[in-house]
Amino acid sequence: MPQIDRNALANTEAKVGGGGGFEQMEPGVYELYIQAVRTEWDTQQGHTDGMKKQCVRLIWDVASGPFEKKYTDAYFVGWDGSPLVDKDFMHSCYLSWKKLEYFKHNINVLNACNPGKFDALAAFEADRWDMFVGKKFWAVLNGEVDLNDNGYDRWKLSVGAWLTPEMVRNGEIPAPQVVDNRGKAKGGGQQAPATYGATLNV
Repeated sequence: MPQIDRNALANTEAKVGGGGGFEQMEPGVYELYIQAVRTEWDTQQGHTDGMKKQCVRLIWDVASGPFEKKYTDAYFVGWDGSPLVDKDFMHSCYLSWKKLEYFKHNINVLNACNPGKFDALAAFEADRWDMFVGKKFWAVLNGEVDLNDNGYDRWKLSVGAWLTPEMVRNGEIPAPQVVDNRGKAKGGGQQAPATYGATLNV
């Protein structure tokens, strides 16, 4: 039989089972970091060249808090530790330069979150996507929730607003946008939409 660390057990708070047996990330504010940058990728409509689309795809993971390095689990990475391309859709966002006002903000966020010698605009203009790997940024994660086959919540998260550390410290945080589809699920009942504030996950 497995040996239980009795001291650790004594200092652990007991929890009632539920939620499908594991804790899920929910909408809120997270510190993220960039695992990889894709300049081209496949979609349901075919292959996409990010340069023509005026964006690159950033594959992100969680940098701190209870879900730190969630996407380094074996389900999400290959034998060499690189993010699996076919799982990108679960934890990716876009750095777009179609609208310069949003691009400027996101570049400023990257610089503010990574003080020192990193110049996000210079790296961008030089196509040095490798320099973005490992860089951090704060973001609001929006969410869409439905029910799985066992009746438990199933979340899909997406990056909303990018935030500087100063914005996080000052509470300048928009509430996550949440789409609640649980009432549409077969046998899901009529659950009221959840309200999510700007919860810091650190």
